[in-house]
Amino acid sequence: MQPLHALRLAIYLSIRQSYDVMIRHLIFAFFTLASLQAEEPQLPAEAVALLPEALLAPKVVKPEFGTIEKVDSTNAPTKFIFRATSPAKLEKSYELALNKSFTGAIAKDQVCLFVVKARTIESERADGKGKITCAVQNTKNYKSTVLWKTQLIGKDWETTYFAFQAGNDLPEGVGNAKIAIGEQKQVIEVADIQVYRFPVGFDVFKAPQMKKTYAGRELDAPWRAEAEARIAKLRQGQLNVVVHDAAGKPIEGAKVTVRMKRHLFGFGSAVDVNMLSGLGFKITEQDQIKYRNTVDELFSRLVPESGLRVGNIEGATDPAKPWEAASRLRTQAAVQWTLQWAKDKKMTSRGHYLSWGYLEPWAAEEVKKGGPAGLMARYDQHWAFALPFAAPYVDEWDALNHPVPFVEADALYNVVGPDVYPDIYAKIRKQTDKLLFVNEDTFNPDRTAGFDKHMKHLIAKGQTPDGCGFQSHFSDYAIPGIDEEWKIYQHFGSMVKHLTVTEYDFQTLDDQLHADHMRDMLTLCYSHPQMTGFVIWGFWEKRHWKPTAAMFKADWTERPAVKVWRDLVKGKWWTTADLTSTADGKAITQGYFGWYDITLEHGGKTKTFEIKHAVSGSKPVLKLE
Repeated sequence: MQPLHALRLAIYLSIRQSYDVMIRHLIFAFFTLASLQAEEPQLPAEAVALLPEALLAPKVVKPEFGTIEKVDSTNAPTKFIFRATSPAKLEKSYELALNKSFTGAIAKDQVCLFVVKARTIESERADGKGKITCAVQNTKNYKSTVLWKTQLIGKDWETTYFAFQAGNDLPEGVGNAKIAIGEQKQVIEVADIQVYRFPVGFDVFKAPQMKKTYAGRELDAPWRAEAEARIAKLRQGQLNVVVHDAAGKPIEGAKVTVRMKRHLFGFGSAVDVNMLSGLGFKITEQDQIKYRNTVDELFSRLVPESGLRVGNIEGATDPAKPWEAASRLRTQAAVQWTLQWAKDKKMTSRGHYLSWGYLEPWAAEEVKKGGPAGLMARYDQHWAFALPFAAPYVDEWDALNHPVPFVEADALYNVVGPDVYPDIYAKIRKQTDKLLFVNEDTFNPDRTAGFDKHMKHLIAKGQTPDGCGFQSHFSDYAIPGIDEEWKIYQHFGSMVKHLTVTEYDFQTLDDQLHADHMRDMLTLCYSHPQMTGFVIWGFWEKRHWKPTAAMFKADWTERPAVKVWRDLVKGKWWTTADLTSTADGKAITQGYFGWYDITLEHGGKTKTFEIKHAVSGSKPVLKLE
């Protein structure tokens, strides 16, 4: 080939190569853009907008609560935006708010969608995110709030979607959609809000949703290997079965079948005692049987959800209301049936609760009638009944629930006195030898510091609790990272002997996120040396206080989290073995701690034994007579 031709060819090939690369990049960019666009929530055609196009209406109760101003903006989704400045966290966050009134009606349980276009300018949070509460309310009756949901808002303009099922009926003409700004010290800009209504019967899981995640979710996250190593060390041990004949001599060659039947670790759930026992009203036989069988299959611990709370099973009743006494007797029967059933099934039970750190409605009424002394007398009455009633069944109690009040003015210590928590703990300790926990929602940053203060106060007064309970109510608006959760466990674990997850749930419509978080929380908690249990706060949508957190839908369809639970609790962390005894009668295996059925077969004889494997090296001697 001539040099000139070679040069021309080289230039051509170079240009062609550059062209091909450019085309490939363009194609990649196109499909990447398409993929990103596909991630954006798509509004279903059935959606009906409820809010008018009118401007947002600012609400500032007092000048010191902050400011809201309308400003021009060229970089916002709308021509005008509202800039809201909150100088501090307000006791009532809605006293600095933006809202719109609307006329459309919403039925109880009807699926709706709240949409907000906003960004955060300044925030006191370390991550720089703003915090707002989105509400849909009845302007004629604010107690009939349809929605009250807290959200985090990032620094960039974004449209945040979250679906919900209305908590109450909202009649025509009284609706109001609101964004409460006074959740913390911050500056928030809001372009618009909208509420969509879907037809009655629309599946909430088909509504648009934002993609969320959390730190540590990655399958190769370093914490996983560390957790697995701890589980292998802490939660299982050698099980040495020794087979003897009637004379006490070892039997060689006996077939030894080892079948685990229940964990010692408290993998549990709160349960509806009326549903489980079948003693409630409006319960179909099919649902009742499914409910009971599910509890039996999946769990090793249960909590009679509200059955043991103050006033549900004991206490004076109004003579003018004879049905109250009948209701309490029926609840007593349902609770006792539930606890006995659990005991027969080798399940443990928790008692919830003996006192509460803020004035519930019944407590406020007691204060009105008899002052602080009257309230404490009511608690004394509860303890005198509940502790002996539950003693044969319950191995641990929430002695103090929510020491951090929701509203400071209604704090128990403000009514009774600063040492009411140590006094309560000391009184209860004199009446029971069961483990006593202090129970709080520690993964809420607004409550963690308060919980720390009250724990230190109890310890300083010589009333160190047996354990800390972590309520662990999560939602996808703000998900703590796995390392963050571990640090909380370690912090409070330094104060007490025992820890337990008492009320886990996770609200999200994202099935995969729901399942992954269940997987990671189970693994992390089971790996912690001080953890005694992991209790979810319900499992079925029809008997769950947060329906989108349930593992089973209303028709008993299983969300992926159910498979996660089975794969771990009844699979990976479950022991079965088929062994043959040696000359010294021994059959040895490694087993997770729990209750076992062990069946021996030899010489035409078969016998099954129920044993408890609780420590490594346990050595049950079983006689095949």
